[in-house]
Amino acid sequence: MSVTLDDALLVLLGRGPSSAYELWHEHARVLGTARRVDIGRVMAAVSRLERGGLVRVEAPQEVRTGSGNRRPCELTPAGRRRQAAWLCAVTADTDVEDMYVRGMLAVVSADDETFAAFVEHALAATRLRISRLNRTAAEGPADRAGVAFDQEVARALALWLNQLPHHRAPASRAEHLTG
Repeated sequence: MSVTLDDALLVLLGRGPSSAYELWHEHARVLGTARRVDIGRVMAAVSRLERGGLVRVEAPQEVRTGSGNRRPCELTPAGRRRQAAWLCAVTADTDVEDMYVRGMLAVVSADDETFAAFVEHALAATRLRISRLNRTAAEGPADRAGVAFDQEVARALALWLNQLPHHRAPASRAEHLTG
């Protein structure tokens, strides 16, 4: 299962209600300009999520003079379940880019329980990937170099995943300490 805009937006909504514009801005902030998406795609994704019963969109609210009306949207219980299921749907075959995006989204937006489950599943999948790579029989210098590269990437991913809890958003850490 790869990263879709719909799933990324569901995770970003884990922080609380946001308008499509705010989701668009947060997506770019968290995932960087190289992964930037058009605001029209975000608005279409929010509409799909609403039709699918994963997001509830409120009536427009005036945010401030000159900014236009923005419709806040929030996760429904079904949306929260899909968000958690998607974050944790990682396997040894999940590519590194996909794992990175899920991790970045989880670190800033997932609730503590979902975040912990993501890290647990991602580490288990990465350990399995490392184990498979360690058993890979490579013939020839290029194959051996390729396996060695994949092993180093997998070890770096495991290190990053282990460190991810230290990079949680301050509000998430505060909730964890007081909750």
